[in-house]
Amino acid sequence: MNAPAHARNRYVLATGAEAAARLRVVHAVHGPDTHHLLTRAGLTRGMRAADIGCGVGVITHWMARRVGPTGSVTGVDISADQIAAARNATPRHLAHRVQFVAAPGEDTGLPGDHFDLTFCRFLLMHSADPEGCLREMVRITRPGGVIVCEEGDFSSPFCDPPSRAFDRSFELYRALGASRGLDFIIGRRLYRLFLQMGLPEPGVRLVQPVFAKEPGKDLPRWTLEEFAQSAIEAGLTTPAEIAELLAEMARLTKDPTVLFGMARMTQVWATKP
Repeated sequence: MNAPAHARNRYVLATGAEAAARLRVVHAVHGPDTHHLLTRAGLTRGMRAADIGCGVGVITHWMARRVGPTGSVTGVDISADQIAAARNATPRHLAHRVQFVAAPGEDTGLPGDHFDLTFCRFLLMHSADPEGCLREMVRITRPGGVIVCEEGDFSSPFCDPPSRAFDRSFELYRALGASRGLDFIIGRRLYRLFLQMGLPEPGVRLVQPVFAKEPGKDLPRWTLEEFAQSAIEAGLTTPAEIAELLAEMARLTKDPTVLFGMARMTQVWATKP
């Protein structure tokens, strides 16, 4: 039996057009490492690929360019707002090789043993059933196809020189996730999850982007802005503290002598037997 929609969708950030600008910065921060990962995992022309938890489709569109006119990419997201934004942002020349589906990651409704490569980034950490999502990715991938995941460890971001406001922002983010049954340090156990799914000898790599200037440094502040109201409603903080944190994060973001280390990402890929 499928879980009700409200139980499946516990996403703590904004969606759709409201989130599009931040998600583009997310891709500016993590995109180069994602492109390298997907290339290393074998994404190439003519493939049928899936992007699970596709958001507004930034990676989906890049994957569609990579697979070329003889390939295809299916983007899946639980949020109808995200899917609408992804469709609206699809370039005309990619429209024939991209489709988007509104569905939860653990129950996509896509055909089994179908895709040559199935990918997700920041999906499992936002799911109350990460094992179910990964199991679904395995199900829809054909034997000999590749499952590729990237997940973060949000205990790893750092600021140098150290900043109480920076550390507190990520402390609140982790606490809000935990209050909704989500694991915002799931990157640590991603390799183990692959093994538990019966995926032998996964490849694994760690990456951690760092920035001394904008736009990369904008991401922590924008993330705080999006989850702030939910954290207040959960009793984790107050409007006064949020205002203080946002002001200090804005100052740090503008200061080129301050270095931000983003979440350390675990990249894992494996071939389905």
